[in-house]
Amino acid sequence: MSGQKVSRLGFYRIAFMTGVYTAFYSMAVIVGSFVASQKRSFVDRMMLHWAYKLLGLIKVRIKVEGLDKMPVQGERPIIVMCNHSSLYDIPISAVALKTSLRMLAKKELFRIPIFSAALRRGEFLSIDRHNRDQSLKDLKNAKQKMLDGIILWVAPEGTRSGDGKLNKFKRGAFHLALDTGALIVPLAIKDIHKVQAGKDLTLYIDQEIEVEVCEPVDAAHYTVEERRALVEEVRNRMLKALGQTEAA
Repeated sequence: MSGQKVSRLGFYRIAFMTGVYTAFYSMAVIVGSFVASQKRSFVDRMMLHWAYKLLGLIKVRIKVEGLDKMPVQGERPIIVMCNHSSLYDIPISAVALKTSLRMLAKKELFRIPIFSAALRRGEFLSIDRHNRDQSLKDLKNAKQKMLDGIILWVAPEGTRSGDGKLNKFKRGAFHLALDTGALIVPLAIKDIHKVQAGKDLTLYIDQEIEVEVCEPVDAAHYTVEERRALVEEVRNRMLKALGQTEAA
């Protein structure tokens, strides 16, 4: 079912309320991280509430398949690798998985007042794509957080796809997976580009979105020299779930 296109006035209302909810839950994370007895679980709850609020604004309903394939948190380092077509990929992932999910975000997000403080207090991780030395330090910090139980959310495409087709993968997160012997969970959000795609801010509301948790790929079974094979295996599982094939 195709969604209903949002009017310009409707878009401004959704954008305004998105900002309000983001600011509110950012403040909640900042304050709560200092006083909550269980900081990480508190942040988990706040992130989930925030995600539900944002998806409620666009009337998105989520159907999840394969949730039983999600590894048990804390037993192994886990990286969720998700296709990236929309601004709503992170809240949809949060609602679908309901776990201690933290994104590996671009450095620029850590410069936004209030939001940046919430990201730091919430154990979200940054990566500087323009500074190799800093990016290596960032990945080292990510490794420590993963070993401590954080489930890392990564968009291996790096940037949002404008048409829902899976873009080429960047390799940084695969280095991290090999270094930690992580379980990589390919996560496919299907047809999310029909809600909002790439840099186009046109919104289509009132839709059901399917999310598929694919069979994990164990990076411990691959050597550094076999990195390309690891990338291809993860990519092929995501392509299959999305019903796509590589261009000839």
